[in-house]
Amino acid sequence: MKKTILALLLAAVAIPGFSQTEIPKARRLKWWQDAKMGLFIHWGPVSRIGREISWSREGYGKSRYDSLYLGFNPTRFDAREWVALAKASGMKYMVLTAKHHDGFSLFDTKTNDYSIMHTPFGRDVCKELAQAAHEADMPIGWYFSVADWKDPDCRNPRTNGIFAERVLEQVRELLTNYGKISLLWIDYEGWPTPVAPKKVYDLARNLQPEIIINNRLEPFTPDESHAYVGKYADYATPEGFVAGYGKVPWETCTNMGHQWAWKFGDEPRSLKESVHTLLRCVGGNGNLLFNIGPDSTGVFPADFAARAREMGKWIARNQAAIYNTKGGVFSPSVDYVSSYRGKQVFVHLLDAEKNTLALPAIPAKIKSARLSDGTPVRFTQSSKGITLTFPADKIDPIATIAVLTLDKNAAGIPPAVPLPRSGSLAYARKATASSAVGQFYHDAAAAFDDNPRTAWKIGRRKDVDFSEYYGKNLHYQSPEIMALYEPTGWLEVDLGKPATVGRIKLGESRYGQSEIRKFEVLYQKGDQWVSLAQDTAMGDWEKIVTPVKAQKFRLAIQDYHGYFGVNEFQLFPPAP
Repeated sequence: MKKTILALLLAAVAIPGFSQTEIPKARRLKWWQDAKMGLFIHWGPVSRIGREISWSREGYGKSRYDSLYLGFNPTRFDAREWVALAKASGMKYMVLTAKHHDGFSLFDTKTNDYSIMHTPFGRDVCKELAQAAHEADMPIGWYFSVADWKDPDCRNPRTNGIFAERVLEQVRELLTNYGKISLLWIDYEGWPTPVAPKKVYDLARNLQPEIIINNRLEPFTPDESHAYVGKYADYATPEGFVAGYGKVPWETCTNMGHQWAWKFGDEPRSLKESVHTLLRCVGGNGNLLFNIGPDSTGVFPADFAARAREMGKWIARNQAAIYNTKGGVFSPSVDYVSSYRGKQVFVHLLDAEKNTLALPAIPAKIKSARLSDGTPVRFTQSSKGITLTFPADKIDPIATIAVLTLDKNAAGIPPAVPLPRSGSLAYARKATASSAVGQFYHDAAAAFDDNPRTAWKIGRRKDVDFSEYYGKNLHYQSPEIMALYEPTGWLEVDLGKPATVGRIKLGESRYGQSEIRKFEVLYQKGDQWVSLAQDTAMGDWEKIVTPVKAQKFRLAIQDYHGYFGVNEFQLFPPAP
């Protein structure tokens, strides 16, 4: 088997049209970043019982779960209808679960018999969907789990190498047999990938040079999959949430409903929540991969399909502010987001109860402000900020969009953070840290953004060879994996100039009790760091301190257990 796969890989490299010359990332990503939203499809034999894909296997009974495919016969499946729904919903690409963690393949794999070809249905779903997508000029991608909970060779100390070869063969099948594949969405399920990331990445690049690959080949924790783009990835994949502005390419994956796979009695999220999820991704400079699970017959539930089309109609009326834009020049706030193209900035008012927005100042002059239908929007602009007043009779219950025309290209304007809400002296100030687990969401700046949904988390140790851990049966919460991350660390903020601080407020992202067992807040005095406060548990922590005047403050984490996150580090003047 090993010799066979090696020969196939060498053959793939030699095929005319394939190239080992990597296409620049910016060029690969452009169509995807312009597209903004794709349809995620979680599907398989588990739809027969309405439970979660893969994750219900243990509770349902492994043997019973693994036998569901014997009765899987989705006779109403129509690939063209799936593509038509995606297009009508404003979605510009599609990603199907070709193989989830449970090991079942929706494609004609020759590596085992646990596939769609060995069900009563007996048709290659991936082939039919790829054909329909190509006919409609719809980019198609495969979700693929490099793990397989059913395969006894997966992460087996003696036979994992054999399993890894099988995985590479499945990747080769998926990227060779179905024409152009635009995206490979690898999943991480809590254990280091059983296949060396470089092997998967290089194979995909050789077979499909233009393919986009997400960041879940390398993570050792879910936080890394949410916020870190490693060496073998193009973009990050926050899951189930949207928070803030991304400095690297990213895509939130989440559900229109409340389960990845089809669920009995599930209901779609409201039109407002669905659209706002998209707009927050657009305004945060990211994408949305919106999931709907078909039922066991191969049909999307009628209420979900209706909601998706309703969403598509709203998007069609406002598409100029969504597609082919970048997030900014105002980074997201509670009641607005913004996007831009050229000299036009689109400000999306998300709160239908108000018609006035206060925005931060930007280094550009607003020449005009109007709604998409040409109705003027009143505005004032000064060095301190901008005020927009939307026509009260034109407020859209979902989102109202003002088009601002600037005197310069918006691309050169750095994102302007929202006006402060907390009053913290540290808000949006320059932040640094000893290490961080992410490049956004979990970087140092995440603790100074007045947004408790983002959090700084300590990063990896530098004295570890992480490649040695791939293929090991070690969960991310195991002591062995936890030991791969820095045991202590610090978070620092520079206020820009000396300021008097008399109150400190800290917030910890956690489940249950505090994982931060010892910490200290310090300030810089000359060349020394002087202690200001300390404690043995964080959680939601606040303390009034003897006032000190300083420019730089630091939070030192001295003892923690688990995967903590500092969601806010706030400094306030003394009480009057």
